[in-house]
Amino acid sequence: MPNKKYIIFLLFFVISASTMAENSWQLSRDEDEIQIYTRDNPASAVKSFKGSMVIKSRLAALVSVIEDTDTYPRWLQDCKAAKSIKKTGNNQVYNYIVTGMPWPVVDRDAIVHSVLMQNNTNRQVVITLDSAADMIPPKKGMVRIKNLSGKWLLTPLESGQVNVVYEMNVDPGGNIPKWLVNALAVDLPFFTLQKLRKIVKEDKYANATVENITE
Repeated sequence: MPNKKYIIFLLFFVISASTMAENSWQLSRDEDEIQIYTRDNPASAVKSFKGSMVIKSRLAALVSVIEDTDTYPRWLQDCKAAKSIKKTGNNQVYNYIVTGMPWPVVDRDAIVHSVLMQNNTNRQVVITLDSAADMIPPKKGMVRIKNLSGKWLLTPLESGQVNVVYEMNVDPGGNIPKWLVNALAVDLPFFTLQKLRKIVKEDKYANATVENITE
């Protein structure tokens, strides 16, 4: 008769492997040298997404774009308006962001707390994103996004290239049509990265310097 501890271990292994398979990223779009991965998010009707691309850029250039809140409507897909409402030191900021939705779906707004860190060893920049939904009162005509988390990962490679990863888990709240759910999970990160790749080449960003960022 098999050892009881062995059976328990085997069951644990099977359950863990099954959970990992269910939660693993699935490639949903691979186009224009941009890869979009999605996976089920138990806390939301919208799947979690992860977009990835490799571009020729300086770390400071990418950080300067991401930190320039006023320019979000130019490159953050579906962003109608954005403004910085509070800064804490050199690495933390609270941004108010409005995401436009097609009629008849109501627009969403969010307060996003952003924290920037850089690894001194490999120079990777990590910008974490979390909700601060109660920081300002709800606004009429908007649905406040209360649950979101994500990050930007900027990893320097050889020959002046950077691997850019944009990952988000979002619960937009309310009722969202299925077709829009799919678009949010795939199109939003794809077009965001596509436009980021273009704007980062502008002189304002390409030649920027950012305090505490080591190239």
